[in-house]
This record gives sequence, C-alpha cells and structure tokens, in this order.
Amino acid sequence: MADIIVTMTVDTVKLESSGGTPANSCVLSDNNGDASGGETFEIDATSGQSVKFLIVAKNGSTPVSYKEFRYEGGVSTVFNPFPTSSNWTGTATGSGGQTESYYIDFYVNGTEYTLDPRIKIKGG
Repeated sequence: MADIIVTMTVDTVKLESSGGTPANSCVLSDNNGDASGGETFEIDATSGQSVKFLIVAKNGSTPVSYKEFRYEGGVSTVFNPFPTSSNWTGTATGSGGQTESYYIDFYVNGTEYTLDPRIKIKGG
C-alpha cells in the first residue's frame, strides 16, 4: 500500500456546465489532509515515500478516466518513475521545496480535458 494516496476528484457536473474548466472543477487531495484547487498542490512527502495517483468523479457515477501525464517543467526528479497511468504508484524522490509541473490529460464522458497542476514536495 502506498504511503500517500493522491486523488484527483472531478466535479463532472460543474466541468460540463457553462463556464466549467478543469481548474475550477478538479481538486487534488491526499490522505495526509493536503488539499488544494486544481492548479497548485503540495504533497507533504519525504524522499522515499511511495505515492499513488487516482482519479474519480465527485458524483461517483460519471465515467472519468486518465489519459496521460505530460511533463511541463520544474525539477524532473520529484517522482520516480514519472507518473504514467491513472493508478500509477511511484516514489517521492525530490527534496523539500522542489516543484514539478505536469499536464494531466483525462476524459469525462469521452471528452478530453487537461489540468495543469504544479506539484510541490513539502517534506525534507
């Protein structure tokens, strides 16, 4: 079992409504109580801890699925290996304060969306 489980919760009703965007319809949170909006997220992890990524619909019934992570910038060694799937598990390898940016491409009811979060390792 992973030390830290990160869940991307998608408010599919809000996302598919007028004015809905991935940034205002997605929340990243983890089992350590770290939560944020869709564009910034800090994981209170230390190097060596395992991290698992999941994606779910807020209503629990709308089909949501992950397509891919795409590296955007920052320190490219925050996670090892680089996130590659919706049920990815890897290891936090970054040092405290390191930041890595991704594009997370995902589907809701067959329509593709992109979230652009910045993920920061808080622990040392």
